[in-house]
Amino acid sequence: MNEEITQPQSEQPSLGQILKTHRENADISLATMATHLKLTVLQVQRMENDEYQLLGPTTFVKGYIKNYCRELKIDHTPILAMLPAPTTPEKPVDMQSFSRRTEKEANDSRLMIASYIILAIVIGSSALWWWQNSMPIEEQTSNINVENSIMSEQQEQAAQSNIGASQQQVQEINNVALPQSEQLSALPSGNSTINTTTTAPNEANNSSTIVMLFNDESWVEIYDAEGEKIAFGVKKAGYEMTLTGIAPFSVVLGKHDAVNITLNGETVDLSAFPKNRLAKFKLPLAE
Repeated sequence: MNEEITQPQSEQPSLGQILKTHRENADISLATMATHLKLTVLQVQRMENDEYQLLGPTTFVKGYIKNYCRELKIDHTPILAMLPAPTTPEKPVDMQSFSRRTEKEANDSRLMIASYIILAIVIGSSALWWWQNSMPIEEQTSNINVENSIMSEQQEQAAQSNIGASQQQVQEINNVALPQSEQLSALPSGNSTINTTTTAPNEANNSSTIVMLFNDESWVEIYDAEGEKIAFGVKKAGYEMTLTGIAPFSVVLGKHDAVNITLNGETVDLSAFPKNRLAKFKLPLAE
């Protein structure tokens, strides 16, 4: 009895065998069926050999079987019920691709943030450069004038005291030189061969003369070689300034293109300096 029960069960055809039997009964070749299903002959053979794991995901396999049954005009419901359940889960593949996509999106997000930061730095630097170049010269020099106002008053007081001391020294020299001139005038005419020598200050030989003609209002600041400020402040248009001191001179001009400068009678060329910017240079200019 057991052998009679198990023998029919072992002879039950599989899903692939059922499809193959229906195809052969319909007198349809393997190649023709593959053409109708838009599959390869190998894929149809795997379907009839129950090799479903080689055909792709279960969803695709079910679609192939439905189309197969439709071509043979048979009901696909009982045949699909015979399809075995997939032995391996298919979701981990999707989860892996999703995790990769998430990681890629995170990398893209970090790259975009870095790009935004770099763009903000570039825009900020450009705005700062534009603001510095567009600011008028008067505004650039206003802070310098405020800082030098107190110093200028002190230097004016010192200059006045130096002038008073110089006048006093000249008066003392004249008082000393007067008796000597009287003694020389009292000598006989035969002693007229006596020579008198006067020494000129060495500083006069080392000094240089700067002449500045201001065609427009401009701020100026000049130091001599000893670090003494000999000129500063805003000069009006048409003003001509003559300075004498020991070279080299450190010069700062607000509108250098509006000032004509000569040093010891020679014209100074300032065309190499950018316009609408403070010009800082030394006289004589370095070659």
